[in-house]
Amino acid sequence: MIQKTRTLHKWLMRLVGVQFILWAITGLYMVCLDIHFIHGEPLAHPQSAPLQLKDISYSTAQLLADYPDATDIKLVTLLQKPVYRFRSAAGQRAIHVVDAITGEPQDLLSQAQASTIADDAYTGTAAINTVSPLISRDASGALNPLWVVSFDDVASSTLYIEQQSGRIIRRRHHYWYVFDWLWRLHIMDYDDGENVTNGWLRLVSLLSVLAAVSGLALLLLRLTLRKQAAV
Repeated sequence: MIQKTRTLHKWLMRLVGVQFILWAITGLYMVCLDIHFIHGEPLAHPQSAPLQLKDISYSTAQLLADYPDATDIKLVTLLQKPVYRFRSAAGQRAIHVVDAITGEPQDLLSQAQASTIADDAYTGTAAINTVSPLISRDASGALNPLWVVSFDDVASSTLYIEQQSGRIIRRRHHYWYVFDWLWRLHIMDYDDGENVTNGWLRLVSLLSVLAAVSGLALLLLRLTLRKQAAV
């Protein structure tokens, strides 16, 4: 009995032993670093500035008259001036920005404007290293042009700014990219790291439970034999 249990445990550990080590290493990295730091929250100040309501001459009523299908309307400050940011099906843009003083629609952010926004929001002291365009997709699958602004610091801190709205939608650094790959190894999803119930994970988890149970059984059998031998 003990020989069969030992053989079963040995083969199960051969199958899952490497993944055991990966789970330990990746789990250690995840618990040692604060999740807010991994998400890049300390990289940038919140994008908020006091609004001077007395300067606003383009009312919400006028906005709705010009854009009757406008939704999710927000009055914010962008590049030191008040603007309305909203969603509308009109035109080619998913997100619209309109000057809250003149009512003029704002163009897509230029490279220089993106640099100004990133530099103002950045909490560090490093200079901007690169500013490059990127076409991404939003949650609805629509194309979303971005500016990717990277700073010349140790972690290569990077801010992703929407060209349509001026919002900082992502904050990244080297530690996040390491976390992203370790997460994929941890959940055994080597594609996009989104499927936490994939078949590989379920199979190896089942084998791991069997390996643990066989190891416990082997320990109990050895303790029983040792107790019997001592009697």
